[in-house]
Amino acid sequence: MLKNLIIYPLLLIFFISCKSLNNSLSVVIIERSKPDEEKEKISLDESYKYDVDEDFLTDIKYPFRFKKDAVSSIVFHYTAQKFKKSLRSLTNGGNSSHWLVPEKGDTIYKIVNEDRRARHAGESRWKYRKNLNVISVGVEIVNLGFRCRALRKYCPKNSLEWLEYPEEQQKLIVALAKDIQKRYNVDPMCVVGHADIAPERKLDPGPLFPWKRLADNGVGAWVTEEEIQREIQNIKKTITGEISRLIVQIRFHEFGYDIKKEGTSDKSLHNKILKYQYSMRKSPIGELSELNKVNDFGNKKPDNNIFDDNKTNFAIQAFLMHYRPKLYLANENNDQFTDHYDKHKLDHNPDHESDNDVNNKAKYNVANIEILATLQALLIKYPNKTRVSCEFDLAK
Repeated sequence: MLKNLIIYPLLLIFFISCKSLNNSLSVVIIERSKPDEEKEKISLDESYKYDVDEDFLTDIKYPFRFKKDAVSSIVFHYTAQKFKKSLRSLTNGGNSSHWLVPEKGDTIYKIVNEDRRARHAGESRWKYRKNLNVISVGVEIVNLGFRCRALRKYCPKNSLEWLEYPEEQQKLIVALAKDIQKRYNVDPMCVVGHADIAPERKLDPGPLFPWKRLADNGVGAWVTEEEIQREIQNIKKTITGEISRLIVQIRFHEFGYDIKKEGTSDKSLHNKILKYQYSMRKSPIGELSELNKVNDFGNKKPDNNIFDDNKTNFAIQAFLMHYRPKLYLANENNDQFTDHYDKHKLDHNPDHESDNDVNNKAKYNVANIEILATLQALLIKYPNKTRVSCEFDLAK
């Protein structure tokens, strides 16, 4: 009798639990049945919260910002180190960031207050502005970047195994980014990765970083495949002949990447292009027909010595990782990248050391029209910072 009194309630609890579990599982099944594109559009719950650990603040080592250098950009990095070494590296005075996002948990670490300049960007340039440390919030994320399947110091791209950002960590990244965005209202085109602002040196935060998820949550820029295809059709209708590398380079310059030759001023570059009746200051971005004459010249003289070819290759690499990651990952080549074995040292300084082998030329077999269409779609969708710096105009 006593045995029955114990067993029957247990069975009842078991059946109730199964029914509850089935109900919850049905939700999961519905979620998994959605296409990947649709799942990516789901915004993070506004109620998602995180804790802030301020025990590792290193403020006294870094200067306050001037009023004219208000925060107007966000720069994302991966640390290329595990958590404890990342924390040590960012607090020993050599380099730093404002925030460190761990792989798991619900705590984010504040390293430097946002009213001070952290040392996270190193030698950098974006949208005519040098030294992004001055105007940006730096967010370091614990992630080793990639492994090399070839087990070599210099790893070919087709042997790279990029490491994912766990779901738990992505939620922290998005929640923190949304809070930074609320504080400073950063323009979408000024939310960048380390590779965007230092493309010859850096690969972080890599092609698996959740750029699209951030944009879906109101931080940064993104365009859909449909928007890109629409621009491909516009280009085909408007520009005669093959799409030259030169007009892709013009758009990269207008977009913000540093691809000028050393010693070339913006004024001299503008005057060179103006000879072909295109103004990088006044020609409307949407008027593709104005690129026809400069496109003809670019096709006749592909080695025109106007932009830096090597810088362009690295800009393409950074751009594809950020805005066309699937295209980047599908485009294998034998370029050499530095493996991360040396980055796990305690004295590693990720802002100054290069991710790239000195012989890396970063060449990609991606059609010019694909790159131009993506650039065009982004510039039309987010026009506010075209041809201008991310800095705020305090006079307005």
